[in-house]
Amino acid sequence: MDLIVMKKNGFGTPIWNISANVGLASPNQADDVQLVQFGYYATLINPNTKLTAEQQDLYSKIVLGQPCNGTASDPLVAAIRAHQKVRGGPQDGHVSPIKGGTSYDGGKHTFMMLALNNNMSDVAPDVFPRIDKHPKCPPLVAAFVKRACKL
Repeated sequence: MDLIVMKKNGFGTPIWNISANVGLASPNQADDVQLVQFGYYATLINPNTKLTAEQQDLYSKIVLGQPCNGTASDPLVAAIRAHQKVRGGPQDGHVSPIKGGTSYDGGKHTFMMLALNNNMSDVAPDVFPRIDKHPKCPPLVAAFVKRACKL
């Protein structure tokens, strides 16, 4: 897990990022998994997000803090696949770290972590990027955020 600053038009925006892929056949580092899980939790409760019935069902099955086993039957992998199905782009079952800008594949698609960050920011607008202050923030994410923000 990492905190990066995305720069655009001279402004910097803090973004939470993962260190390695999360999901199907991925490293699934515990703090990265918890960050992605929290991103989907935020997406589920965000009143500004329009979700399909399938997304609502699958996102609600994610248990914050539960390890991801990287198989197709894992609730997080199923949620990632539903997200990818709706947004287009690769249907590989994993979330990739943000690398080298906001988009990949020639700028056609933004990194999924950006969408998850947007939802985290929407449900914690007064404290973002301090998502550790949200009552549902998973423990490994909260600990990392406190260290990254030097508190």
